[in-house]
Amino acid sequence: MKHPPYPLRANKAVDRFMLIEAIRRLGGPSKLAQYTYFGLGGPYLEEFRLLHESFPELKMVSLERDAQTFKQQRFHQPSGPIRLRHVDFKSFLARYDSGDKKSIFWLDYHELEYWQFGDFMSLLGKVSVGSLVKITLRSEPSDYIGRDEQDQEKKENEFRAKFGAILPRADAAPPTELERFAGLLQEMVQIAAQKALPSGTGFVYQPISSFCYKDGDGIFTLTGIVCRRSRLKSVRNRFSNWDLANLDWAGPKLIDVPFLSTKERLHLQKHLPCAQDAGRRLLRVLGYRIDKDRARAVAKMKQYADFYRYYPHFVRAIP
Repeated sequence: MKHPPYPLRANKAVDRFMLIEAIRRLGGPSKLAQYTYFGLGGPYLEEFRLLHESFPELKMVSLERDAQTFKQQRFHQPSGPIRLRHVDFKSFLARYDSGDKKSIFWLDYHELEYWQFGDFMSLLGKVSVGSLVKITLRSEPSDYIGRDEQDQEKKENEFRAKFGAILPRADAAPPTELERFAGLLQEMVQIAAQKALPSGTGFVYQPISSFCYKDGDGIFTLTGIVCRRSRLKSVRNRFSNWDLANLDWAGPKLIDVPFLSTKERLHLQKHLPCAQDAGRRLLRVLGYRIDKDRARAVAKMKQYADFYRYYPHFVRAIP
């Protein structure tokens, strides 16, 4: 799937910063030095650059199956400590042995297929206690909207046939709105996690955060940590003071940040944070709507209030 260029992907950039925030709460440099990050970095290795800048002590491995993309990665490698491997993730997973060493995985998929849930379940059964696993899936309702009633029924039946083993209900159909579709995917991820770590194992996949957003197409993403059931309370306490955490499988939070100029952001900055009626307050501060519809303009301002600390800075540079 072809993505829009990075300057048009502010929501994806926020998602990367959400991972950084989750990792930050795992512990200080000495603790993070015990972890290895594994990711499907893509041609530009963007999250690897950000992670290295934030956590230089973190060991990192990029897994890439495409030969040409792998060459791009070698060209764009942001730092020496990042290890690049030309390998298919499924092949890597078949040989992966944590050796009781903690890991951080980002399964950053651009499609929605059952085998992705299969990889996720296999990985949960292999990582060591304390490992962080993030999964990102395509969440695009238009993929399942038929041309007519007959075609719609066909698409819904195909969806049920493909994902029946992890659907919360046998008659579940893909919703037509992004947030509801992402909510269904989260239920499917929860069921997959429970299948991978049943109660008898003594382990659980504890969610930390979940989001959905438009990145050209709809995206759903969830981050969780594998822990012992007996340690569940202490793990939850570690993330409980994060206002964007999702520790109880609540619905995914929408990321839909507005495009603002640097001047607009500097003007709003001195009024942040604001806890009550943030959208309307910032709209009054700005003095004009950034959307013709007032309700959408208020919602956009509320999004900025929620995510301004993680809002990306895109600048023009002369090489």
